[in-house]
Amino acid sequence: MIIIGSVLAEIPLRTSAPYNMAKAAINHLGRTLAAELAEYRINVNIINPGWIDTPGERQLASEAELEAGARLIPWGRMGTPADIGRAAVFLASDDADYITGSTLKVDGGFTLR
Repeated sequence: MIIIGSVLAEIPLRTSAPYNMAKAAINHLGRTLAAELAEYRINVNIINPGWIDTPGERQLASEAELEAGARLIPWGRMGTPADIGRAAVFLASDDADYITGSTLKVDGGFTLR
């Protein structure tokens, strides 16, 4: 099982308390499910995306705001849905069969700042 959360579960963003709180709860749900389902060898992991370039983000922010935001990311760009997809493919693969209860940040280093 792969749960999609957000790095905002771990870092505060002003004016986003309900969103941040919900994402933190999702992270805890994932860890709890991992503990409950481990005896059945069901993996449960969480992917916490950073700032991802999606149509929804482009509706909320201007091009200038998106460019300014990308400069805050050590990788130098916003993430893409494909970045999240590759992480999910890995976690769903046999290569990740001993990984459970983990949170994988896919954020280009955004949370390092």
